[in-house]
Amino acid sequence: MDPVLYVVAAVLLLVLLLFATRLGRQARAADEEHQQNVAAAATARPQPLASERGEGMPRRRRNMGARMLAQRRAQQAEDVTEEENDEAAAAEVQFSGKVGAKKQRKLEEKQARKAQREAEEAEREERRKLEQKREEERRQEEERRRQEEERQVGLEESTSAENRGTSGGHWGA
Repeated sequence: MDPVLYVVAAVLLLVLLLFATRLGRQARAADEEHQQNVAAAATARPQPLASERGEGMPRRRRNMGARMLAQRRAQQAEDVTEEENDEAAAAEVQFSGKVGAKKQRKLEEKQARKAQREAEEAEREERRKLEQKREEERRQEEERRRQEEERQVGLEESTSAENRGTSGGHWGA
């Protein structure tokens, strides 16, 4: 009976090993497929629909996001004050002549940086003025408290002096 038991145990171990190796292969294959899908998704760029870009329009450029971000920042900076809008329009008129696309883009980016810088300076100035106003209010509040305190001390001294004077008259009478 011992040899039969050994054979059954060996068969069970063999089946278990085969099951484990197949399961491992399937897991590796699934991992490889997943890696390939991830790599393919990372390298593939979504193609815009023809309706999005219109007929005959060139494809989007890779650096479009940075350019759009710079333009958005410039627009936000220009919206801060009306003067900046006037200056931006005057600057656009200046270089709207015969200028190449690359130079035009550089000029626009330069203008956007200038507008952004001016907006930041205006914001810093506004913050500084607000801080000065708060500091002045704090000083006035401290001065008011100090005067109130002095008035309280003066009232206490005067009432204590009256009490001493009044009480001194009673003792003497």
